[in-house]
Amino acid sequence: MSEREQLVQAIAQVEAQRATLGDAVADLSIAALRAKIDALEPAHSSQQRKQVTILFADLLGYTPLSEAMDAEEVSDLMNALWRRIDSAIAEHGGRIDKHLGDAVVALWGVDTARESDPESAIRAALAMQAAMAQFEPDRALEMRIGVSTGMVLLGTVGTTGEFSGLGDAVDLAEQLEGAAPVGGVLISHDTYRHVRGSFEVMEQEPIQARGRARPVRTYLVQHAKPRAFHMLTRSVAGVETRMVGRDVELLMLQNMFCDATEDAEVRVVTVVGDAGVGKSRLLYEFEKWIELLPEEVGRFQGRATPETEVTPYGLIRSMFAFRFGILESDGAGDVRAKFRAGMAAILSADKADLVGQLIGLDFSVSPAVQARLGSESFRELATAYLVEYLRSISSEPTAIVLEDIHWADDSSLDLLDYLVGVVPETRLLVVCLARPSLFERRPSWGEGQKFHTQINLKPLSRRASRVLVGEILRRVEGVPGELRDLIVEGAEGNPFFVEELVKMLIEDNVIVIGEDHWSVELERLAEVHVPPTLTGVLQARLDGLPPEEKRVLQRASVVGRLFWDAAVAELASDEAEAAQAHKLLNDARNRELIFRRERSAFEATDEYIFKHALLRDVTYETVLLKLRRVYHGQVARWLEVAAEERIGEYLGLIAAHYELAGEGEKAVEYLLQAGDQARLSHANLEARTFFTKALALTTDPSMRFQLLLEREKTCNLLGDRAQQEADLQDLLGLVERSQDDAKCARVQIRFAIWHEGRGEYPAARLSLQKALAAARRVGDQRIEAQTLHLMASAAWRQGRFTTALQAAEEALEVSRAAGDAEHEATSLTTMGVIQRSRGELDAARTSYRQARDIRRACGDRRGEAISLNQLGNVLYDLGDYTRALDYFHRALDLFRLVGDRRGEAWSLSGQGTIYLHCGEYEMAQRHFEEALSLRRAIGDRRGQGVALSDLGNAFLEMGKWEAARTLLEQGVAQLRDIGARRDEVYALTYLARAMEKAGDWEGAQAAHQAALSHRHELGQASSRMENVSGLARVALEWGDVETARAHAEEMLAHVRAQGLVLIEFPFQIYQTAIRVFQSCGSIPAARQVLQEAAQALMERAERITDPVLRRSFLERVPVHKELLAAWREEGEQQ
Repeated sequence: MSEREQLVQAIAQVEAQRATLGDAVADLSIAALRAKIDALEPAHSSQQRKQVTILFADLLGYTPLSEAMDAEEVSDLMNALWRRIDSAIAEHGGRIDKHLGDAVVALWGVDTARESDPESAIRAALAMQAAMAQFEPDRALEMRIGVSTGMVLLGTVGTTGEFSGLGDAVDLAEQLEGAAPVGGVLISHDTYRHVRGSFEVMEQEPIQARGRARPVRTYLVQHAKPRAFHMLTRSVAGVETRMVGRDVELLMLQNMFCDATEDAEVRVVTVVGDAGVGKSRLLYEFEKWIELLPEEVGRFQGRATPETEVTPYGLIRSMFAFRFGILESDGAGDVRAKFRAGMAAILSADKADLVGQLIGLDFSVSPAVQARLGSESFRELATAYLVEYLRSISSEPTAIVLEDIHWADDSSLDLLDYLVGVVPETRLLVVCLARPSLFERRPSWGEGQKFHTQINLKPLSRRASRVLVGEILRRVEGVPGELRDLIVEGAEGNPFFVEELVKMLIEDNVIVIGEDHWSVELERLAEVHVPPTLTGVLQARLDGLPPEEKRVLQRASVVGRLFWDAAVAELASDEAEAAQAHKLLNDARNRELIFRRERSAFEATDEYIFKHALLRDVTYETVLLKLRRVYHGQVARWLEVAAEERIGEYLGLIAAHYELAGEGEKAVEYLLQAGDQARLSHANLEARTFFTKALALTTDPSMRFQLLLEREKTCNLLGDRAQQEADLQDLLGLVERSQDDAKCARVQIRFAIWHEGRGEYPAARLSLQKALAAARRVGDQRIEAQTLHLMASAAWRQGRFTTALQAAEEALEVSRAAGDAEHEATSLTTMGVIQRSRGELDAARTSYRQARDIRRACGDRRGEAISLNQLGNVLYDLGDYTRALDYFHRALDLFRLVGDRRGEAWSLSGQGTIYLHCGEYEMAQRHFEEALSLRRAIGDRRGQGVALSDLGNAFLEMGKWEAARTLLEQGVAQLRDIGARRDEVYALTYLARAMEKAGDWEGAQAAHQAALSHRHELGQASSRMENVSGLARVALEWGDVETARAHAEEMLAHVRAQGLVLIEFPFQIYQTAIRVFQSCGSIPAARQVLQEAAQALMERAERITDPVLRRSFLERVPVHKELLAAWREEGEQQ
């Protein structure tokens, strides 16, 4: 602190003690101090132009007051008032330029310009108005203040040598004062540009200032905002430094922002660099640039920490907590209210609740959440609403800043990656800061995304490092070359290292801080050993701290990089030490080792963050191991109390502290809860991590069984087959040792699911038989019904329909006996699926109706929608397209009502299929494309494969053969990759037809034969006629008439015996048979087939009650149109 600053502080202290000292003593003391200040002021013999900030204030009510009071009383009153006003100016670093009667002019930036000068001037103005309000409130005195910033000519004026400032900015400050409301602070646009974001302001009507061609924009200051988390500038011992060597990277960020906001094209930038290389400083300069833009920019900020790496959606949650002002100490009700209020302009309360639950806020009391939590539709729906919110806010310029994403949880990164991909045409820029370690676990981060740019921050060049050293040591006259070289060589281009080295040299008294100038003790330089690493420098700084200050930082490091004073106080050895925690943290803050955050997560606490993660790590390593364990246990218990009803959001963090405390049982308890909660939110990677950590901490057989079972289920969802198999073997070993039939049944069910996924059907059947026997031994009807359902489904997939139906009927009996309506409806649904596959459509319809009625009675709207969809499928099989369409529409409405996007996609596909068979190809294409978009949005791989196949089939019917083949090849590949054989066989059949159209007859033959083989295995006796028909066309093309005829006769025999049920394109079969018989010269046979085809075609057309749809069915479908034309021609000839 300079001597002038010390004198100003002394004046303020005297003023604070005026009541005790008395006016006479106070005035004498202040006069003496002011004389010393005057003696320190430099003689301004020369003029200079500088940018300064001018404050012009004027008292109102002085004249009436002077007329009503004695002159001596007025003098005493005004002197007391000016002391308060002048003190406010001095305390905020201002220089009083002059008093003009009842006005005062003050300047900032006269001697040393600071970036904070405009902010300091406004804070002084607010303090002056506050002083006015407290001073003699019964007096009729008020004040107006104007503040402007601009170039001013500074120097002596007049014959008395008075120092002052002249210029347009000074005149403007006076005019702003005249335009300000009484009691107000009015600032110019130039001043506002420097302080935007630091104060709440209201833009006023522009004023027409003297000497200016254009009106001046003005702003009325309301109040100061809480100070931002970022320091105003990077500084060393009070010397503020500018950013060095990053101009190109800053320009890249600015251009990316302009691209995003001007062209409405989302942009993502990942700034990658090692610790201390300058990522945060680059971000600070970019944010400062954004604040000065004329257009308002919506801003979100989030930060990951090592503690949140396994907290599902922790990074995304921090972003919304910052935006909506959510504190960790807020009660669950307050959090929900703040979150809803923040989302209210875009999302309803129910939608907001689902989004909040998704990102880890405990909104489980919400009816909307209760209705969907744990269901397949929960994550899909919540994500859709989050997309809706993001798309809406980013219709205006929006910037999302996410720091330290190398520590971000995978769920947050996956969600972020998805979100930016589905809002491509928005005015959104996302800036991520990361260390290179991000790519160790996310090697393809941003890869192949045209909207993603990576900026790699390299170490500063030697030249830039010298410039930075010069910036920091600019108060040293003639920086010795050996000192500069020592710092540059030691720092190796790391800006943070440069600053820490300088601070270490200051603390070692190599660099001596003076009032205005610094000096270098070169003789001490030779004694200095510069640590070879940044860690060494930080360690040296820690060792130089007072013992009690180092101790409080060590305790803070145990809490984490982000910590709270109350948590640190909890670790104190006694009450006296706890009482000192806040002061000691403030001392560390003054040394710029830690920063205080703008808002604290917990109420009635101050929240801090270590200046650098490496500093926290170095500090933590100095804590004795035995103390660490004690401290971690204390932190865990503090968090349990502090989190209160929102403890669910801290399960992983509390578990981590208990684990490090050596309290394994408590850690396992919290890890199990954290894993269950993560899986409910579909954060499966984090869930697996929690279960794995818990397993490493416990040997208790019962707990290990539960954890292994949960991890195995999670691995199944993740597709981690190796770990899943290992867990199953471990579970089997535990069950064999425990002889517990209930556990045995559960494990065998999991084995069955494992085997079936691998296509090992005999092994799956054996596991299910073991599960069924075990469930029956313990009388667990719920497990018994579940096992029977799985047995029925497995048999159905293998085409063993009789066995499947028996198992489903038995499951129905068990469910009814247990009074389990949910499983009863599921059993009926399974029966309906099997009956439909057997061609027993009336029986299937009855089963589906019964399931629908049960679900409707239970209020299960989603289940009801599933039943309606299945009833639509049966009506489609029957050729009753009008009613089928109606059922699909009703199902779609219900799926949308409950937010089941997967069900919504299936309903859209059903409608598209009806339109396709009726020749409404454009409508079919639109529905299939919408279904594909939904399935991509929710990550439904099987659904995507089916949608690609449906769309390819539509293009095939529309004559777009090349596009059709491309889509169908994609669909087949995707369905084959995930083992969806029942769906693959349909896609393969469509692909074979596309190959026929392209003249690829060998490919068509191979595809038809492969599909035929699959259908034989799946028991699809009717559907396989599609492929027999295709092979007949291949044989006909190759001139093998006999083979073609054999295929034709096989098709017709099946159709005449079984009808057209479950044959997707039956009239193509008739058309193929006619062509074969004509080629063989069997004209009577061809005529007979034509007669049968025309009759079947008209019968189906009559079932379509919609006249428009019926006409399209007959006239727009090429095969139908051709058959009817041939039939009419045949009738005319007869």
